[in-house]
Amino acid sequence: MDDEELVERVADGDVGAFSELYDRHAQRVFTWSAHLLGPARAEDAIQEIFLRLWQHAGQFDRGRGTFVSWFTAVVRHHLIHELRREAVRRRLDAAYEIADVLATAPSGELQPDDAATRQETSAAVARAMRLLPEGQRHVIVLAYFAGMSQSQIAEQLALPLGTVKKRVRLGMRKLRAALEPEAMSPIDPAGDPSGRAGASE
Repeated sequence: MDDEELVERVADGDVGAFSELYDRHAQRVFTWSAHLLGPARAEDAIQEIFLRLWQHAGQFDRGRGTFVSWFTAVVRHHLIHELRREAVRRRLDAAYEIADVLATAPSGELQPDDAATRQETSAAVARAMRLLPEGQRHVIVLAYFAGMSQSQIAEQLALPLGTVKKRVRLGMRKLRAALEPEAMSPIDPAGDPSGRAGASE
């Protein structure tokens, strides 16, 4: 039975056909994944890729090409996505390290009183950042600490540019509200102080 017939059987829920495709192609997928992601992450990649195969086998159309070409595109898409996620994670880690340094280390160029004020302000910003929803926190960190443009952030996170702009806008609004001297209550972790819909975007 060729791959094309097997994947059509998988689309009908045939577990045996799925196992046969796994046996035929798992080693090649592992080798490719290990080369790009490292052996430790390759096992997880195989599971996720073959889960995609099981869930989306019905999308295969033998009139548009072979199973191998279709499945290679599935694998490539997943691995590229994982590489982008890793790149974003590294940039976020580096940016958060910068943010922590700014929050704890006063500038030597300032007078002692000014340095203490700068340190206190930076620490307050760091605390307020931790209260933001994850999506908003990520875009603000990438924009203001990693120095990325909103277009670059949209590409890195695979998000529409409009979504990035909205998250930056909402996040900055919440930061300003949290840092106002008269703001005595903490930010609602799920949204802005008003609790309006869309705050966790």
